[in-house]
Amino acid sequence: MTSAVLNVKIDQTLKEKLRHYAEENNENLSTATEKLLLLAFQSVEQGGVSEEDIDNQHLEEESTAPLNPKEIKALRKLLKKKNEPTTALNGQQLLRGL
Repeated sequence: MTSAVLNVKIDQTLKEKLRHYAEENNENLSTATEKLLLLAFQSVEQGGVSEEDIDNQHLEEESTAPLNPKEIKALRKLLKKKNEPTTALNGQQLLRGL
């Protein structure tokens, strides 16, 4: 088996639980993580865990609305004036027009 590096951001509490589990089982953090991930995948394959159990926070990417014509026009004005010396006040005045 070849090894690969996996960098993930997890909750500090979960990391501490993982560290505690590793210490209790005389394993390092990497070995314990791999072992628990394999067990989790085996459980999923056996139907012991539903998608609802895994994605219990219902995280989805938020889509942003496209710019409306008024915002596009203001953006074009800003880009047009790019070569002209402008002040922060002029930019604020332009944005207030939105």
